[in-house]
Order: sequence, then C-alpha cells, then structure tokens
Amino acid sequence: MKYTFIETDEQMRDMCDVLSREKRIGVDLEGDSLHCFKEKICLIQIATDKEAFLIDPFVMTDVTAFIRVLENPGIIKIFHGADFDIRSLDRDYGARVANLFDTEIASRFLGTEERGLAALLKTHFNVIADKKFQRVDWAKRPLKDDMIAYSVGDVEYLTRLHTILAGQLDD
Repeated sequence: MKYTFIETDEQMRDMCDVLSREKRIGVDLEGDSLHCFKEKICLIQIATDKEAFLIDPFVMTDVTAFIRVLENPGIIKIFHGADFDIRSLDRDYGARVANLFDTEIASRFLGTEERGLAALLKTHFNVIADKKFQRVDWAKRPLKDDMIAYSVGDVEYLTRLHTILAGQLDD
C-alpha cells in the first residue's frame, strides 16, 4: 500500500483535510511500553481504502487537526484491540475517539476463536502477517524499512476487514 510519512505540522494538517472527507479510516499506534517506565506513542498509523499515513509524533508540535479527525463522529475509526490505543491517545493528547469500530471486539461477538489481527488477516485475505516487530523499541529513530512495512501492514486491511465484519454482524 502506498504510504506517506508525516513529519511536519503542515503535512499533518494536509493529511487531516484528506481524512476529514473519508467515511472510515483504520488507526493503529506503536508505543514503547516494554522499553521505558513512562510509555508514550511512538508512531501513529492511519489508512484509508487507498493509502496509508505514518505520523512521527516526536516531531509534531500541533496535533489539533488530528484530534478533530479522531473526535469526528462522521468518520468511523477502525482499530484492532483498541484498548491500549484509546488509553494512549487520551493520555498523550486528551483525545476522545468517536465512532469507533474494534475488529477484535467484533470478532468476539461473531464467536471467532482466533481473534488476533494476524489470524483475521490470514482468514479473510490469506495474508501472512509477520508480527516480529510487536515488541521492538519504536522510540528509536530512524525507523528501519522493515519496521515501516510492518506498521503499514497493521492498518492496510482494516477498512476492508471492517466491511466484512460489519456485514457479518448485520447478518
């Protein structure tokens, strides 16, 4: 999936203008909770149906536009296992995510036994997700190319997964 790395406040505002016209977006965060006492958000990944955005929060000075997107009830925010992400967004930015769809919780309601993102991607898209970067220190810069590919992969299928799971829930 094509991605853009967001490293300036101006790029952030431009990205948020694009996102504000979307009906739904996939969202994921990477943090450093295993590597420091006071954890923080180290990377924010967002995907539309067509492209992904990676936000480096270490270089942002104004995340107001991003918080407005998260709090916009007209956009579905799709997460997988959102509990860590929601707590982190509240702690770091005071953000209150509106209109959230959690693919892990949806899978629970559907009675799915294996609800991890890797299992869902295998089941629905025949994609093998390598989760080897789940425990790395995402605070270290520069990010390696394979870490970037991993982070894009975490959000690439969320909007399509939402379509499938929401349809199954409706049925």
